[in-house]
Amino acid sequence: MVKLTASVVDTYSGMVQQISSEYAKRYRMVNREDISQELWMWFMKHPNKLREWMEIEDKKESDKLIARSLRNCSEDFCQHEKAAIVGYEVDDVFYYTKEFVKTLLPAVLSEDVVRVQKALENNNGGRSQKNMAESGDWIAYAADIRKAYNSLDDKEKSLVYLFYAQDVDGATLHESAPERPTARAAMMAANRALNKIVRKLGGWKPFKEKDQEEKVEE
Repeated sequence: MVKLTASVVDTYSGMVQQISSEYAKRYRMVNREDISQELWMWFMKHPNKLREWMEIEDKKESDKLIARSLRNCSEDFCQHEKAAIVGYEVDDVFYYTKEFVKTLLPAVLSEDVVRVQKALENNNGGRSQKNMAESGDWIAYAADIRKAYNSLDDKEKSLVYLFYAQDVDGATLHESAPERPTARAAMMAANRALNKIVRKLGGWKPFKEKDQEEKVEE
């Protein structure tokens, strides 16, 4: 583990304070100072990645990459702290992946119970434990996805329904969304609406950055 330099602290203290405050509000059972300390630990554990990103000429892009990693670090830390405080295993937390939602959308929106169960049997959310369709949780998954879909505005619903549930091509999707300048723009709008569903379902699982610590020569 490496030491924090005064330059790094001066450069990123504002970012650390902002992100730690953001997650302290989201996870009120977790102390902001503890989150802040965890973020500074990220800098110490990832010297190579930090150096690589700090060398990017576009500072906005550099800050964007670092901030994303700090948010992932905060989410992971807060999830573990919440689990310890509330009393459950963090590995039991289920994340609705984008692929999982896409797989279930056609069945959920058709309101076909058998189809939903079949989709779960074929997918199982990437899990290795007992099939979700057999666990009785499939009703909750379908209800959650339907609720998130219903929270979209009418145009977003239409795009998601046609592109992901009806599996139309870009040209056909564009015909139903003439306000979009191109077929690609219509598909991108559908993708943003799908991302919105995932966020309403709790968002993406934190990604852990992998790096190697610098070796200190003896």
